[in-house]
Amino acid sequence: MKNPSIQPNFLAPAVVSQHEVLRLPECEAVRDQVFALKDHWTSRSDGGGFSTLGVASYLDAVGRHEAYVKAAREINPILRANFDWLSERIRKGFEELLGQPVAYGEECALPGFHIFKYDGADLSGDRPSSRAHFDLQWMHALPGERPAETLSFTLPIQEPPGGCSLEIWPVHSGAIPSGFDALKYAASHPSQTLRYTHGRVVVHDGLLLHAIGHALAPAPEGYRITFQGHGAKVSGGWKLYW
Repeated sequence: MKNPSIQPNFLAPAVVSQHEVLRLPECEAVRDQVFALKDHWTSRSDGGGFSTLGVASYLDAVGRHEAYVKAAREINPILRANFDWLSERIRKGFEELLGQPVAYGEECALPGFHIFKYDGADLSGDRPSSRAHFDLQWMHALPGERPAETLSFTLPIQEPPGGCSLEIWPVHSGAIPSGFDALKYAASHPSQTLRYTHGRVVVHDGLLLHAIGHALAPAPEGYRITFQGHGAKVSGGWKLYW
């Protein structure tokens, strides 16, 4: 990782940074391999508009940690066989930025891919506020742990025409009142749109209110593919997972 667009104190509250990880030909190679593994995609929506390659704790571990671990054991070897070089580049990049040892959680899912297929439907009415959230996946992926620090990352691999984005609200989970309603707040307060760029990983601590942004074209066609993951500083050091 190099060339941060924002100074790399990226674990401080409300700080987001971007770092170069992949060149365009590498993004294309990853995209092609994701498509080659289509038989291993998991459909997450009716009609197949949203799929994942890999096991996502926010979808698969909530209330069923044992099933999450079992599914991770099945898909992790496939991810390692095809994307080990990418996972290792991410791991080493975080070691450099954090100045601390970083490893992948042994009982956790490896970082994987969000895959959205756009079919040209009118999405001008899409509201990212309906998806606003804090990343608290560690509670489900690492039960019994209480991380000293956390991080989340998204690495754009393929974008639909017009591009794609991350939506951010200036609220941090460490400074919200009891009973805070994230969706209600997001629907009634302005946000900032951060446009993704091929090969540049976006990093924050996960506790900033955020959402998958809207497609930047009103009726996009094509794919939005991102490599996703989280990190937690727990006993034994930093662990990366999905």
